[in-house]
Amino acid sequence: MANLLPRVLAAVCLALAVLAGIASLTGVIEGFSWFPYLLLPVFAIHLLGALIRSVRVIRWLALPAAVLAALVAITNHDAMTANTYGFSATQWFFSALSEAGIQLATQVPPVASSIYVDFAVLVLALCVSLIVELLATFRRTALLSIIVLSFAPIVASLFKQEGAGIGYLALLLIGILGFVALLPHIFNTTPGHQGGRTIAEPKTLGIFGITVLACVGSLVAASAWMPGFRTGMFPEGQRPSGDLLANNVDPLINLGRDLRSNVSDPFLTYYTTADQAPYLRTQVIRNLTGERWEPSEGLFHSDYYGDVAVNNNFSTFSSTEEVLQMTWPKGNRNPLLPLPDRSYLVNGIVGDWTWTHETSTARLSGDALSATNDVSVAYSQLNVTPQVVEYLNQLVEGQDTFIADDYTQLPQDPDNTLQSLLDETLQEAYKQGSTPRSDLEKAVALQDFFRSGNFVYSERTPLREGYDGANAEVVKAFLARRQGYCVHFASAMALLAREAGIPSRIAVGYAPGVATGESITVDSSEAASALTNSLETGTELKGYTVSGQQAHAWPELYLDGIGWVPFEPTPGRGYTPTYAPEPTRAVTEQQSTAPEVPTTRSTPSSSESPSETPQATAGTQSSDDSTAIWLAPLIILLVVAGLCIAPWRRHRARQKRFELIRAGNQESAQALWSELLSVGMDASVPCGVHESVGDYLVRLADDHPGLTKELSMLQRAIELSFYASRHVQEQDAPGLLDALREVQNQLRRQLPLGRRILSFLFPKSVNSAPGDRRKVQQSTGK
Repeated sequence: MANLLPRVLAAVCLALAVLAGIASLTGVIEGFSWFPYLLLPVFAIHLLGALIRSVRVIRWLALPAAVLAALVAITNHDAMTANTYGFSATQWFFSALSEAGIQLATQVPPVASSIYVDFAVLVLALCVSLIVELLATFRRTALLSIIVLSFAPIVASLFKQEGAGIGYLALLLIGILGFVALLPHIFNTTPGHQGGRTIAEPKTLGIFGITVLACVGSLVAASAWMPGFRTGMFPEGQRPSGDLLANNVDPLINLGRDLRSNVSDPFLTYYTTADQAPYLRTQVIRNLTGERWEPSEGLFHSDYYGDVAVNNNFSTFSSTEEVLQMTWPKGNRNPLLPLPDRSYLVNGIVGDWTWTHETSTARLSGDALSATNDVSVAYSQLNVTPQVVEYLNQLVEGQDTFIADDYTQLPQDPDNTLQSLLDETLQEAYKQGSTPRSDLEKAVALQDFFRSGNFVYSERTPLREGYDGANAEVVKAFLARRQGYCVHFASAMALLAREAGIPSRIAVGYAPGVATGESITVDSSEAASALTNSLETGTELKGYTVSGQQAHAWPELYLDGIGWVPFEPTPGRGYTPTYAPEPTRAVTEQQSTAPEVPTTRSTPSSSESPSETPQATAGTQSSDDSTAIWLAPLIILLVVAGLCIAPWRRHRARQKRFELIRAGNQESAQALWSELLSVGMDASVPCGVHESVGDYLVRLADDHPGLTKELSMLQRAIELSFYASRHVQEQDAPGLLDALREVQNQLRRQLPLGRRILSFLFPKSVNSAPGDRRKVQQSTGK
């Protein structure tokens, strides 16, 4: 066996690096339950490879054995044992990976954990381990394994809001450094090595420990300003999230990213006959009890092709019939069709599409998505007063109305904290402790409560303080902080409505678009759609554009006699409906979003207002501080890099001399003498101008009796080469190098700690030419 101990230690370092890199995917994949299943396979691959590679006769079996260990781990995973359909193992393997790919592509991180997603992570970890093992087999490719080990953290820094994670990167760095430090021992083939230096030599461990601390310290310092560590590489709202394939999972987090991206380029243009631009719905969330609030799958739907008058279950009482004509100037990439509420006729879709009756949402197929570019919609715009709503409510009073339980259930609340918080907030919204008598009055009170100045619109505070998205815990944090954006306002009002006894759900889509000032007039043009052709000649349709900044969420409440109706609790966004108008206030908001104000754990934003406001001034100051934060670490890194130049040059010169000494020729003694002079100069005991080899080494031996043996060996080798042409032989090199190292260690130990550090950072020998052949000749009088 050869180099067993260093190979085993290197295997442990590689396994640690692989696991630390894969662990950084926590946050890309929901939870941490998938990680323990990686421990045994990863360690087995690397340790098995190290053990077999240590036996020279069978070392070629190392990689096949590692592959076999990976196959055992794959075949025993739950995803592979779930094959009950008669597929072959190979077919089922790729089917499982395909299913995992679909789940990863169609969800916004963190992706929900499933046996197929967990299986994909296991396969990734095994592939990384096998590639690393292959590269680590050969001396020239061993360092390339660092590139493979960096793959998972790079993916994490792209997809995670909080970056790859400084702790995981520190562990990854420790594993890599340990592996690199052991490389000379792994590939060492020098005879007699077993009697030479050991891996556990105190000096070696000390240098390695200092290097690890320095690297980890630099990593921690860099995390304060370098993207990818504690924040993602891309600005929030621009990192990949699978939107090009679908955004049907966790749309509320996706919505927040759209808002924070500040992308103002319009992707949709539409014209409408309505006096007010409508909200456009893409999804509806009805189940508010889980940890993830997302649209329900499996609802009853109809498959359609082309132009269809869809089934509707809403009342058209006191409604106006409107037409909307939309187009995507750069093509549509979202299969979720944005439609106004109460749509009943869709025209212009080319291909198959589905209509979900309960939520009145439409989804395009792949073919229809690519072929459809202009769509016209007829819809009923509700235009009723509060008095009419109350009258309709009285007409159906006492009649049974079926509402699914999903619209009334509240999240589980074991400690009763959510229940008490909702009750307290309801009483605050109702004012004076008097409960409104009707559902409409309760809903209006909630809407006014959120828009009255008690809450502040902020897109950044939830992200900074860790309550972005939507679920029961997020609502509790929002009601406590009272800062958030439309997702939080809609979620909180939906839960409060259920607590008040009103069925509720959350609609996701787009707030009314931005008016372009353009319009089209219905005439006999052939370019007009079938719906606009049905309008009277001369009817004007006003133009609007929609961008990511109009991404929006709002609650819909069920009122007896009228059905599902939207409300607008988010201050400064959209408009309040006619049946729940906002009270006249002395000061009205003119911004599209309310300004964000500082809290004890948040900072002002400079992007909320276009005018020069205190918030904008604070944002400018924050930008200056951010520049300073970038500049300080950069200066520190430059200083550290400058301090490393001289030690690197000294190390490089030493290694070149060692190579000459090991070669065993007439230049070996010259290199030995040059290194001795450099060691003495750095230890503040330089050779005198007129001292010969013998004079200098005898003086050192007198001053350091413990080095007499080593100095005598070195003196004899140098003088025999210089004066008798009996040059150093290759077999003598290991002993001479050990003696040289011992002299260096002893001379350094005599220095005080401060001078020892200075001699390391600023070695005097770097800027001189010790050991020059001419100097040797002059000093010996030859």
